[in-house]
Amino acid sequence: MNSNQNRSLARPRETNWLTEQGIQKEQIDPPMRSWLLEKGLLTKRLQGLCGVHFRLEVLHEPGADWDSLTLANSSIATYEFKREVVMWCGEEPCIYAQTNVSESTANMHPWLRTLGAEPLGERLQSLADVTRSDFAFTCVGACDSDDYPVGRLSITGPLWARRSTFTIRNHELIVIEVFLPGL
Repeated sequence: MNSNQNRSLARPRETNWLTEQGIQKEQIDPPMRSWLLEKGLLTKRLQGLCGVHFRLEVLHEPGADWDSLTLANSSIATYEFKREVVMWCGEEPCIYAQTNVSESTANMHPWLRTLGAEPLGERLQSLADVTRSDFAFTCVGACDSDDYPVGRLSITGPLWARRSTFTIRNHELIVIEVFLPGL
């Protein structure tokens, strides 16, 4: 396994993404379902729960590898970069987020390359002409420290993830959010 794959989530080649209607049939505990279906900013919700113990850690910014979790059923063909972050509540990692930005989107919105620890959602919310697609959901297989993007963490059990596409004036970016046991 190469180093780029070491940062990828353990998953099958083909990811089965479900619609909101599709996950209604799934056995998901109510608190997790609430997080999965959250329409507001996850950052704000987690900050509300954690207060001063919230932090956003940037794992990876521009210059990336692309994987089947991102590309499956995606309309974005060429990528410029991937940004990966983890949102923490104290010592507990709660949400892993991956943003995949096309070359044309990065060229039209160069600020995407320099977000640093600024939450993407807050920046997008401040812009005009931003739309978000419906969510797609999947359950990612059990992860361990060799497979998980946060190599120093040992995560077990299935993890729920959601994916959506933001469009900024006809330019797309894909966001995948994985809900960790720390929630």
